[in-house]
Amino acid sequence: MATSNASPGASRVTRRSFLRGGVALGVAAGLGGSGLLTGCGSGDGGGDPNDLQMHHDAAVGPLFKPYVDHFNSNYAPLKLGTSYVAQDYLTVTNQQLAGGNASYDVLFADEGYLESWSKNQWVRSLKDLPGLDKLIANMNPGVAEALKGPDGDIYALPYFQGAELFVVNTDHLKKIDASAPATWDEFLEQARELKAKGISQTPYSPYWIKYAFLMWHQFAAEVASEGGGSLFDPSGKPVLVGNAAARATLERWRTLYSEGLVPKDLFTTDYGGVTNIFGGGKSSFSMRYQAQVVGWKDPKQSSAAKAVKNIAMPGKTHQTHSFGAYWMLSYETEGDKNAGTLIDYLGGAGKDGSYHVPKNLVATELGLSSGYKSVDSDPAVLKSWAKWADVDALTGQLAKTVSLGPVTTRTWYPKFADRACAVLQEVVLGKKSSDEGLKELSDFAGAQK
Repeated sequence: MATSNASPGASRVTRRSFLRGGVALGVAAGLGGSGLLTGCGSGDGGGDPNDLQMHHDAAVGPLFKPYVDHFNSNYAPLKLGTSYVAQDYLTVTNQQLAGGNASYDVLFADEGYLESWSKNQWVRSLKDLPGLDKLIANMNPGVAEALKGPDGDIYALPYFQGAELFVVNTDHLKKIDASAPATWDEFLEQARELKAKGISQTPYSPYWIKYAFLMWHQFAAEVASEGGGSLFDPSGKPVLVGNAAARATLERWRTLYSEGLVPKDLFTTDYGGVTNIFGGGKSSFSMRYQAQVVGWKDPKQSSAAKAVKNIAMPGKTHQTHSFGAYWMLSYETEGDKNAGTLIDYLGGAGKDGSYHVPKNLVATELGLSSGYKSVDSDPAVLKSWAKWADVDALTGQLAKTVSLGPVTTRTWYPKFADRACAVLQEVVLGKKSSDEGLKELSDFAGAQK
């Protein structure tokens, strides 16, 4: 997740590098070093509680500058500064929190950190945040459960919600006189035909890589699409062994790999390399979250932009996997209720109820779901999504998302997801059978406390 894995052309921090890496991936490509870059203002160490600090990875700093400026213009006398980590955001931040060196008020985290950070009293409960009940009532289904600590309190607000989307190259499909595949059997047949006719040597370019646990996310998406539901039940028990959809997905992946329908070096290709296969028109199908599809539809980034189209996930249910990132309140903040104002600005409605950051940065600029029903259905947001997506297909897909549930808050989840990627790769390579791989992951998850 918080891994530095620079994509080509990422030496200059731009919106493009954000779209390629994704904010939830903790990308800090091309910035060098591994320390903390600190901006002005701090609510820690006895400072003025009006001076607040937002903590993030440095790669996305330019994207936040207009929102920092907006806060300072509209929330005076509060003053917002920035605290940025140059590389390996989550590792560095975890060390700072453990060492009592968290000189910031609001920070973000990916899935898998809420339990440990709340148990260690590194982040605060938001139970006293004004308007919290109203925010929860406005959240998309399942979001609130991912914000709860072991004590049942809400410890975070949504940063964004992503969903794996299936995309096709319509020019390639026209050459075989085919419409978008509605089932995985149709997809496999089309991939074989595309390869046989020389239209694409590797028709499918999925993100079967360990970076940011992407292979695990894509596995969860395809399993959901075949009716396999969530890979964990609400109690956190794995639903892997005996899951027919999970086994069918792995068998299909082995077929794709053995028949050369995906690149042979896919496991060792970096994020940008995989992105460029589909964006360069070399493959006919791919899958990734909304912000990446925005990049593929941008002719400045993608030579296949005009042919890229998002469709409903193939499969029996057409469901997909969803995941998110979250804003939290540092326990060490001396900004107290002022820091609550800041987290509500970044991940909530804000003092004017406009959801300024979720609506404008997350939904409109980046194309991601905000986690809030009113924002994701806002006509202005839908209009912005229509610039890069078949918006009916997009909203239909977002209505059919399956999350992994509260298990993603657990301390052991990142370690499990990393292990899952390694095991999935071994299965695809034929080093383990599908049943062996699923049992190994089930046993590993079941042994965690």
